[in-house]
Amino acid sequence: MIWRENGRNIMKARKANRIIGLSDDRVRPNEGGERHDVTIANATPDDLAEIIDLDARITGFARADFWDELFRRRDTSDTLCVLVATGAGKIVGYALGEVRSWPVRAPPCGWLYAIGVDERYRLQKCGSTLMTELISRFKQSGVGVIRTVINMDDHLLMSFLRSFGMAAGPFVELEMNFPTNE
Repeated sequence: MIWRENGRNIMKARKANRIIGLSDDRVRPNEGGERHDVTIANATPDDLAEIIDLDARITGFARADFWDELFRRRDTSDTLCVLVATGAGKIVGYALGEVRSWPVRAPPCGWLYAIGVDERYRLQKCGSTLMTELISRFKQSGVGVIRTVINMDDHLLMSFLRSFGMAAGPFVELEMNFPTNE
């Protein structure tokens, strides 16, 4: 859903009715000429706590187990890639992806698992730089396709990914809800 506020387009995610994007003056570092330089690098184990904190602020979910497991898997994987964007001495973005075959009867491809950027660094090409580097790593691994699964209500992320030319792929996600015994 998009609406206008004070002449600016605002995106609203249905999840928790949380406003995403430029919703107040605290989230406009690019106005007034302010620019933040960022560097992209492979994440290190020392980065894990900052990544977990940033991911929780961006997604609204604490996923420490998810990130811990990925860092453990990375030690034995040649194709799992965890990138960080660093600006002003702190981690301001991350991208996580892997080249693999999934059980969807398709050849190996690059899978984007997660990408996120601190609100103060959005609209400054931080996410684009992370995505470009991740795609470059996928190409170096010999794959020419990148896939991901996102929430259909995450309009900000969908718009970002579409700006890279991503579109609906040949597979459909199916799910079924059922009661648990807990």
